[in-house]
Amino acid sequence: MAIRLSQQPALVYMYLKYKWAADEQREAFQMLEMFASDYASKVGFDPHNPDAFAEHIDARVLANLNGRSEAADDARTIHLLARYYFKQAEWLSTAQQSALLTQRARAKVGLGNEDASYARRMARRESIGVRRGRGSFSIGGSGAMSGSASRDGVRASDDGRNRQDAQFLYELKGDRINEAILESYRAATVLDRKWYKAWHSLALRHYHETQRYETAHACITEDVVENHVVPAVHGFFRAIQLSKSDTTLQDTLRLLTAWFNYSQYESVAQAVQDGFNSVSIRTWLQVIPQILARIHIKSESTRRLIRQLLVEVGKAHPHAILFSLYVAARSDHTERSQAAKDVLAKLHDVFPELVEETEVVSRELIRITLLFPEMWLEALRNASMCYYGQKDVVEMMKILRPLHKRARNPETLREYHFVQMFGSDLAAAEEHLNQYFSTDPAHRNEALVQQAWELYYVVFRRIEKLFPKPSTLALKDTAPTLLQCRDMELAVPGTYDPDREIVYIQSFDPILMVYSSKQHPRRMFIYGSDGVKYTFLLKGREDLRQDERVMQLFGLINSLLSRDTETARRSLAIERFPVIPLSSNSGLIGFYPNCDNINNIIRMYRDSHNQPLNLEQRMALQFSPNWDTLTVMQKVESFEYALSNTPGNDLQRAMWYKSPNAEVWLERRTDYTRSLAVMSIAGYILGLGDRHPSNILIHERTGKVVHIDLGDCFEMAAHREKFPEKVPFRLTRMLIMPMEVSSIEGIFKHTANHTMRVLRANRDSLMAVLEAFVFDPLVSWLYLQESEMGIDTGKDGTKKQKRSSRSTQQSDYATRWSTSGVGNANMDDIGSVSGSKPDAGISKAGNGLYDIVDGKGWQTGNPKARAIVKRIHDKLIGTDFNPNEQLAVPEQIEKLIQQATSSENLAVLYVGWVPLW
Repeated sequence: MAIRLSQQPALVYMYLKYKWAADEQREAFQMLEMFASDYASKVGFDPHNPDAFAEHIDARVLANLNGRSEAADDARTIHLLARYYFKQAEWLSTAQQSALLTQRARAKVGLGNEDASYARRMARRESIGVRRGRGSFSIGGSGAMSGSASRDGVRASDDGRNRQDAQFLYELKGDRINEAILESYRAATVLDRKWYKAWHSLALRHYHETQRYETAHACITEDVVENHVVPAVHGFFRAIQLSKSDTTLQDTLRLLTAWFNYSQYESVAQAVQDGFNSVSIRTWLQVIPQILARIHIKSESTRRLIRQLLVEVGKAHPHAILFSLYVAARSDHTERSQAAKDVLAKLHDVFPELVEETEVVSRELIRITLLFPEMWLEALRNASMCYYGQKDVVEMMKILRPLHKRARNPETLREYHFVQMFGSDLAAAEEHLNQYFSTDPAHRNEALVQQAWELYYVVFRRIEKLFPKPSTLALKDTAPTLLQCRDMELAVPGTYDPDREIVYIQSFDPILMVYSSKQHPRRMFIYGSDGVKYTFLLKGREDLRQDERVMQLFGLINSLLSRDTETARRSLAIERFPVIPLSSNSGLIGFYPNCDNINNIIRMYRDSHNQPLNLEQRMALQFSPNWDTLTVMQKVESFEYALSNTPGNDLQRAMWYKSPNAEVWLERRTDYTRSLAVMSIAGYILGLGDRHPSNILIHERTGKVVHIDLGDCFEMAAHREKFPEKVPFRLTRMLIMPMEVSSIEGIFKHTANHTMRVLRANRDSLMAVLEAFVFDPLVSWLYLQESEMGIDTGKDGTKKQKRSSRSTQQSDYATRWSTSGVGNANMDDIGSVSGSKPDAGISKAGNGLYDIVDGKGWQTGNPKARAIVKRIHDKLIGTDFNPNEQLAVPEQIEKLIQQATSSENLAVLYVGWVPLW
């Protein structure tokens, strides 16, 4: 009673928050509304007409500055009243979401008549709004209890309280629940116009209301645009103005989503244009990839705004945008390419030498990624699949024609040498094909194509014989122009930071090292103006734009971890490296120094101890020679036999031997365990797959874990037809052994809990990045293409059967057109073979990609994209194992560890994933 009579609003506010946390939500909310109404009357604020109050605030603030005590008291009350309304909206959102979760659970198990009526009422008020800042939707608190019976009792009790609170919520607000939440957030922004959290929450709520309506009706109306989309745009711009530099990414990405999705509405375009001048130009640096992905959007007004924005960003920060612009300029899509060239032309007027240098460097680097012999081998292999496997001569010519054109215009010494050796045969083959296409389609002579392929086959085999895979490349033979590039105005790729001095390219090392792995990446050195030698991996046949987006996500996660007290104290972070796409299938990756992958570490250790690399696999085959025909339980038995008869401590011993003393080892062990836990949880949220030993590096000096090859996201590996990955992350015994005495139960689980807690508490920020990731047409083409190809088959299995028959057709010529050694997993090389990468057209994201993308271009209606977003959301709220049961963070982590270490899950994985390690 004393607190109710208190004249101290701050004390009342703290008391009400305490009651809410103490499971007295109903009374806390009623008292909050009562006190908010009293304080609003005191200062003359009407929450139903907040704009009328806004114009009086400036006068009150001025009076406060002039020293009037009553005005100062009013200013403090107004400031606190904003918190009252904000908390009111937060609690309503939490109660609403809890009621919906309970309603869905009860609907699934079956309801009585009374319950069904209740469920229908709740369904009419369903909303996507999620309260920020709490790790659970549960209205009732749940303390830690031991025993399954106790937990079941608590959950049953919580379910009853949740339903009572939902009924109370219905009686309190009825069908106006969503309006009440928006009204409270709006009141908070008016009462405290410089409060970032209020503006962000208001904009996010409008954004979610738009999504809810569009999901329910498949389209939106002008009223929804005016009432929700435009306020969301204004709110995000205001939040960006008020936010710190490390919190702008989520709001900027949500803003871009709203803009691009509804750019056809003039009011939205006008709101965006009005907001451009209100935020710093640096705001857009972190979302350049997303903006460039929409540079060819259909709306003319939006295209004009995008180009205007890119030009302004380029004038202020040219080093941050030029490489990305040239990627777009080299696109197969005509409109996209031309739009990028228009921006480059305007920047050329301002920075002529810098733009020209960027073009030269990017062009020559692309040339090095695939030399003529490699290019022709790959092209002939793909073209043969089109012709022999699909009987598609037109598609075959699309692959071969650009290479014939390049062969007629060699530029480097190696290219001239290649043309001298194979030019006549290639020209003769091209002539046969030209004769074939020059006649009427109904009378074309198939023998001409066969004659062309006889010549191509001779060229293919001669290239294999005469051009063995090189171990080094000299720039003077492959890209002599780069040797002449010295003291450039161009910054070293991936080093530009507007807050630091620019590091310019001084020169390029004349020799490149070629790795022997399947894609044959090149390691190159660039000397910077700061005297540092920068190491890069130059990769071809691979689209690095997805890796670039993953690094963007990891940057946000690191920012969130650095802001939390517990995770910052432990210096938890994901190891990152720069990724610079050069084209749709090539790019530069910053070389992470002093690292080696787990496969090489174990290989060297076993070589030094005269042990076979595939020791565990041999034991498993010794127990069950007919491995491929075993049932799951038989594989588990063989799997556990191999584990019990091998030590599995190779990685632990190798790391121990490399430590100079026990103190260093203890520090490395701690860093190893923490970094493994952080990346495991981050990878699980992202759905990162293909975590075989060659894709996980360990830093030699710190012991920290570094993940590479990040193209397999959104649980694509878990839904493969063959050898799906059933584990959320890699946590095999070889990774567990270096944790030593505490094993999983010590630092690893503690760090995983803290990491998941931070990610779940900041789920809105992560969802902003991940939604933009999923709906980005330049990186989503792969899973969209899979849907088209039949990986997600219907009940009749038609598409799956079609793909199967095509594989049968291709088997007849696969041997003839395969390079020796490619695609065959040697048992002695177990651990270095990745069987998880998709094999379909990684370098063929051409015009077909843009045909798939819809008119809005953001793929909001794609059902697979929607399913991915929902799956990520479930992970971030704890309903990933059961949509009707929300797990606390420790329970969620425990289940994930059980899945990752389950012998049933590991035993059925592809042998190249090396689950026995």
